[in-house]
Amino acid sequence: MVTKEYGEVMRFLLHFREQYETEEEYRQFLLRAVRELVRDLRDFDVLISLQPEILRPSRPVARAS
Repeated sequence: MVTKEYGEVMRFLLHFREQYETEEEYRQFLLRAVRELVRDLRDFDVLISLQPEILRPSRPVARAS
């Protein structure tokens, strides 16, 4: 089995994984966290573009509330 090595931000977010009962709830948390990060980074002139969910219909999509 190959172990994936994540970057610093994802490793930080993984610490919150056990707080969620389901993977779906954790994915929703991740979406909210990433969207907040994208907005915050704009203050530092860092622009990130996210792929629209509609372009990935083959996999169930987590939706942030």
